[in-house]
Amino acid sequence: MKRFFGWAALCLGALIGGSAMAGTVTGTAGYRERIALPPGAVLDVQLLDVSRMDVAATVLSARRYAMTGVPQAFELAYDDALIDPAMSYSVSARILVGEKLLFTTDTHYPVLTREAGDSVDLMLVRVAQAAPNPLENSSWRLSHLEGAPVEAEKRPELAFADDGGLGLRGACNSFRGKAEISGNKLTLPANMAGTLMACPEPAEALDRALLAAFPRVAGFIVDGDTLMLTDADGAEVLRLTRLP
Repeated sequence: MKRFFGWAALCLGALIGGSAMAGTVTGTAGYRERIALPPGAVLDVQLLDVSRMDVAATVLSARRYAMTGVPQAFELAYDDALIDPAMSYSVSARILVGEKLLFTTDTHYPVLTREAGDSVDLMLVRVAQAAPNPLENSSWRLSHLEGAPVEAEKRPELAFADDGGLGLRGACNSFRGKAEISGNKLTLPANMAGTLMACPEPAEALDRALLAAFPRVAGFIVDGDTLMLTDADGAEVLRLTRLP
């Protein structure tokens, strides 16, 4: 019997000695701007091993919280066995809506070692958002081609989608392709898939002239309800008016 209890005590001691001790880092995350977050905003917070400057930080613990207020409290549990007193650790965070990044930490927030504690208050900075694309989800009707007014029973129309997709409803046929837009730079597709309807020669000639002008377009200017497509020197190639 004594041998049994001695064996049981030995096994229990081994289990206790081999079990990991859990630690916790707590804190808050906020930002200085007095603005409300859109619905669905989440806080993504991570405990990182940042000891090695020449490699990416190792994530030791991560958690996401629905943003219920600012500042938002958080808690990160970690395995004590992963912490080396000679190493360095920090907490980073970001606020997202879907995949869109709104706020992020841009400062090192040390924790756990090198006289740092296990609690930290994070101040996130706002991420600059790209300017909206003025051509996105817009439609335009051709008014001038190479500086000359377009007089046709059916004037061609251009439609820009939100993914760069471009639709052309010509005087005769319809075409589809992909435009490249960056800032005020614009590249129209040199080749577009289209229909092959037979039309009166003036309509077909207008479509051919319009498509022939596409490769010259290098930029654009939106002025109210007028869209000017320009060449590399800024000269007007096409002029269009906005459709409702």
